[in-house]
Amino acid sequence: MNWTLVFTAQAKKDAKKLASSGLKAQAQRLLDVLAANPYQTPPRYEKLVGNLAGAYSRRINI
Repeated sequence: MNWTLVFTAQAKKDAKKLASSGLKAQAQRLLDVLAANPYQTPPRYEKLVGNLAGAYSRRINI
């Protein structure tokens, strides 16, 4: 099954800060998990509400 990852404008800005914060490797591992199966746990995910309803969020640093 194929999945498409969609990044918000804020996520694109934050991606530039990953290397300096030491989270780049963790973010890449999470993207690999999402590409294979976005509903896999762990790591946990949460549904977003409001104008992002229908989307899910994952934390990199937990």
